[in-house]
Order: sequence, then C-alpha cells, then structure tokens
Amino acid sequence: MRHFIVTLALTAACGTPKIVSIDSLDAGDDDAADAAIPCPGVGISKGPWALAIDETTAKVRWEACRSQTDRTLTFTPEQGGAPMTSVAAETSTVIANTYGAPLNPSATPDYAGTWYMEEASLSGLKADTCYTYVAAADTGRKGRFCTARAPGSPIRFLAIGDTNPALGDSTVNVLTHTLPKNPDFSVHLGDIQYYDSTLETWALWATKMQPLLSAGAFLPSIGNHESEKPDELTNYTLRYFHGAGFGGTDQYYSFHSGGVFFFVLDTELPTDGTSAQVQWLVPQLDAATKTPGFRFSIVYFHKPFVTCGDTGDNPAARAYMEPLLIQYKVPLVLQAHMHGYERIEFPKITYVTSAGGGGRMGNVNGNVTRAYCGQRVASGDFFHGLVVDVTTGKLSAQAIDDTGAVRDSFEKVVP
Repeated sequence: MRHFIVTLALTAACGTPKIVSIDSLDAGDDDAADAAIPCPGVGISKGPWALAIDETTAKVRWEACRSQTDRTLTFTPEQGGAPMTSVAAETSTVIANTYGAPLNPSATPDYAGTWYMEEASLSGLKADTCYTYVAAADTGRKGRFCTARAPGSPIRFLAIGDTNPALGDSTVNVLTHTLPKNPDFSVHLGDIQYYDSTLETWALWATKMQPLLSAGAFLPSIGNHESEKPDELTNYTLRYFHGAGFGGTDQYYSFHSGGVFFFVLDTELPTDGTSAQVQWLVPQLDAATKTPGFRFSIVYFHKPFVTCGDTGDNPAARAYMEPLLIQYKVPLVLQAHMHGYERIEFPKITYVTSAGGGGRMGNVNGNVTRAYCGQRVASGDFFHGLVVDVTTGKLSAQAIDDTGAVRDSFEKVVP
C-alpha cells in the first residue's frame, strides 16, 4: 500500500484558493490486496436509482457491499393507491482495484472486493403516473419515478452535464435549485464522475448525487471521463447504468415520454455514417416518426458537434447528421464537454451546450471565430442545469445557475 505527503494550493469551483495537506494517504490505484470493504449497517452502499422507464415497466437498482437477505422494494402511486412489492435480483461483481481520491482524504475510496447489484424489475404500472419507492432493508433508501407520459401530455426533465460534486459546492447548489422543479427524469450529458480531479470517487459521487438519483429516472450518456481508469467504464459506469433505455446497446439507446422520443449517443464511439451507433440511430429516428402519438425527437450526447468554446467541435458528424435530424424532426440537440453554457440557433435545430454541472469552468469564447458562432445567441461560464418543459405546441427551457438565477430561457414551437 503506497503512502505520500502532499501540501499544495487548490482553486475550488468558486475560485477561492484552498490549502490541502495530506499525509499517509492511500494512493490506491492498483492495490487489489487492500483490506476488506468496510460495510456498515445492512450493507446498502449506493442508490437507489430508477431507469428503463416506459408506460408500464421500470427498473430500480441499488448497490450493496454484502449479499442482501431482504431485497424487497415497495412502490406506491404518488397520488395514492395500494402499495406493491418487487423482489430484486442480485448479481455480484469482483472489483480488482481500489481507487482513492489522493487530494481528498475524506472521500470514501472505491474499494476492491465483491460488490452486489440489486435490481427490482417493476411491471403492471400505470402510464402517466409517478410512483414513490423504498427499499425494505433500509427505509432511508428511497426515491420516485414517473412512467412514460401519454402522447401529448406535458413532460418536464432536467439536463445536466460534467458533474464534479467534490469540487466545491456548485453541483449540489445546482441540484438544490433545479430538483424542486420536480422533473419526471434527468438526462446526464456525460462526464458523470471525475477521478482526474483527484478529489472524487464513485462512492463520494453517489452520496452527493443521491438527491438527483432519487428524483426520477437517471438516463446518462457516456463522456470521456467515464474511462479514466482501465476498468472504470465496465466496472463502474456500465455496472451502475447498463440498460438505462431501450434498443441499441448499454452505451447508446432510446426512450420516450409524452410522444417525445429521446436518442442517446456515445461520442467516445465513432459517429460517422458507417458506425454501428449511427446505423442503429437512423432507422430508429425514422421508426419514431411513424409511431402513433409521435411529436418530435431530442438527441443528446457528450462531445459537441458545434461549440464556440475551448474544446473541439465535430464538423464531419454535423455535416452527416444534421440533414437527418431535420428530416426526422429533431428540433433540439443537447451536448456538453465544453464546461459552460451556450445556445446556438440554426434555422431548424437548437444546439444547447449544458456542461455546467460542477466541473471547473472553461473558456466559452475559446473558438468564437468558427463560422457558425454568429448564430450563438446565449453563452456564459456559469454552473447550471437546464430544466426543459414540453407542453402543447411548445418546448421551453431555463438554464438555472447555482444561485437559482435563470441565466437563459427560450421557447420553440413544436408539434
């Protein structure tokens, strides 16, 4: 087990210098032989969270550090009704490496050892209905989800990207001001957790983000920081969030609510016309337009197709995809990666970069000479989440910052 002493200055998310002093800290990158996992209480370590929501089914998942004797989940319609139960299926995974947060001794490490995933498959649900749920083994582990809304019904969702809750209070403050809006579900635009910040582990992330996980279904896209460790994508991101939607794979998928179809892409995979995910996407976009009750579609992913900020854009993907997005009625594209906010309005499509979930702010004007930047109508280097409402004939959105202020808002006429 390796130890070291570090004293240095950090700049927190709010910009205030902080002195961090660490001694005898386990660096933990490859120590498979670490001590047994600390496992207090009944052993539930993360969650719960909901995913794979449609009109009549849902999944609720949570992690435990020991095999569970009571895996019962009780769920009840939010507006009242008889409670129902489901017994979760348990699967175990052996994790070889312990990963710590070298600059944050208070962060619980992601320990090597055997971990248990519990998954309750719920069926016979009512469409257009929100449910609360609670784990019988620990009644403090609870949450809510809403089944898919009927075509034409209003929906509300939260979009957030690049969350780094160990880096100051910005992530938590954004959630404090957006979650009271009661979104049906949350879409994460990638870079869910940052080992690279050296302040954070998945164990810390899960604790800080539990209010979001409990607020509605969690439907993430994959970012580049989901693979900071050789086994992270498989043993963490996909172990937690595989099967979040329908069709495709664990890394790209779709879901729907209220007649709106959502398509989630992985920009760590190829996005050209010959790639597997684009070959999957195009016929799915077409099929959605032919589904009874279809209104329009939304596409979201991590690395931007267009941005005037300090990251690369993807002109080849845009050139190929944009005519298809227009053809198949996609008026809104959500993206992240460039740490900040921007809205770029093209004649048929609005691109919103919503990557202010807590990661250190970037330079939103780093590439303003790109040809399309004259069509950027709003931008800023502020922490935020995007609350999106779809109502009759209208899509509206508010970018709400970590103080609760609305920093941008817009409306679009939609079917």
